[in-house]
Amino acid sequence: MIAPLRHFILTGALLATLTACKEQQQQMPPPPEVGVLEAKQQTVPLEREMVGRLSAFRSADVRARVPGVLLRRVYQEGTDVKEGQVLFLIDPAPLQAALNVAQSQLAQAEASYANAKMIADRARQLAPQKYISQNDLDNAIATERTTAAAVQGARADVANAKINLEYASVHAPISGRAGQQQVTEGALVGQGNVTLLTTIDQLDPLYVNFSMSANEMAELRRAQGSGNVELANVGKATVQIMLGDGSIYDQTGTVDFYDFTVDPATGSVSLRALLPKPNPTLLPGS
Repeated sequence: MIAPLRHFILTGALLATLTACKEQQQQMPPPPEVGVLEAKQQTVPLEREMVGRLSAFRSADVRARVPGVLLRRVYQEGTDVKEGQVLFLIDPAPLQAALNVAQSQLAQAEASYANAKMIADRARQLAPQKYISQNDLDNAIATERTTAAAVQGARADVANAKINLEYASVHAPISGRAGQQQVTEGALVGQGNVTLLTTIDQLDPLYVNFSMSANEMAELRRAQGSGNVELANVGKATVQIMLGDGSIYDQTGTVDFYDFTVDPATGSVSLRALLPKPNPTLLPGS
């Protein structure tokens, strides 16, 4: 009696297990539906991460073009100046004196020419009647020509003296941010060499200078599959600026230049991007 009872219990357990499995299979969700997407060809941008450095769009040296003593600085260092604005004043007294001398010499030359012309005109009138010799006529005409040339030379000296006097006021050659004064007041400038007084940098827009290895550029050309077509039109390439703190600058630059030669020392090619309307926090050299 023991053996049949054991057999019954095992069979009942097996049936219970099979029943539970069947109920679980019935509760399983149906298989998910599979979607189908059509593959389309599209353009994928080629990106490279490189280290660059900012530089001014234009940079001009402000120099003393005439010798003299620097009287004073007119502008405020580190501020924006306009093209043609007066930045420095050089003592104009010696230059004014030189102009006065040149004007005096011009007056003398004009007086000499007037006298020589009067004599030459009289000689021309008397020559046909044989009242003067041909030699006297030739000398009178030669003197007239000589004094006329002296007048032209004196006028040129006056014009040069006026230009030098204007250079006593040193103007800004371009608009931009004027840097630190390089020469103090009272110093003798422009003596022998054109003395550097300050530098002006145009900071809007800015240049971003960077380089790419020749191998990377060759890979980009192969990836483009069009040789030099894309690189010849460098205006299509854009540059995203990542600042030192890891943030992304909100303005996008455009590549406007790349060098045609590879630097033999580094094996790289120089490129440059133009960054419009830069933030005042962006400074050349950073």
